[in-house]
Amino acid sequence: MNYESESLSAGITVRASLASKILLYALNILLLAIIVLFTVGGIGVIVLFIVAFQILFLRYTLWNLYGSETFTLRKKTLSYQLSYGLIKLPVRTLPIYRSIRVIPFHENFQKGSNAMKLIFESFDERGEAVNLYQTALLITQEDYEVFMQSFIRFNKSVNV
Repeated sequence: MNYESESLSAGITVRASLASKILLYALNILLLAIIVLFTVGGIGVIVLFIVAFQILFLRYTLWNLYGSETFTLRKKTLSYQLSYGLIKLPVRTLPIYRSIRVIPFHENFQKGSNAMKLIFESFDERGEAVNLYQTALLITQEDYEVFMQSFIRFNKSVNV
């Protein structure tokens, strides 16, 4: 997290376990082996479907092994970028019309987990509440508290 008086930047990175790394690498190697076997065997139609699945699965693998997201708050904009390791998606910048607030969003898919996502909410030109961005990755309660302390200081400095 990086706090300056004019901007607040934070990043969230995937922390994959050794078991999930091994599983994802093994499944990718298995799919590549199947593609080679069907290609050599001359079964082209099935290969097309498996290649399409492999591309989607490779994206899933890259995200779950090397994924990260960064976001930067400025007085009038929220920018964010998703990264798949070496592959970075373009930076997206959204306008903030009046004010912004951060809402913790708990996903209770794991019992006992207090991990959460962040929802950045602002208002549009008509004054209606709108969700600008929701983080893709989960953060811990401790990271949330650290972020919120910086967010409160940032909000005070830009609303002076």
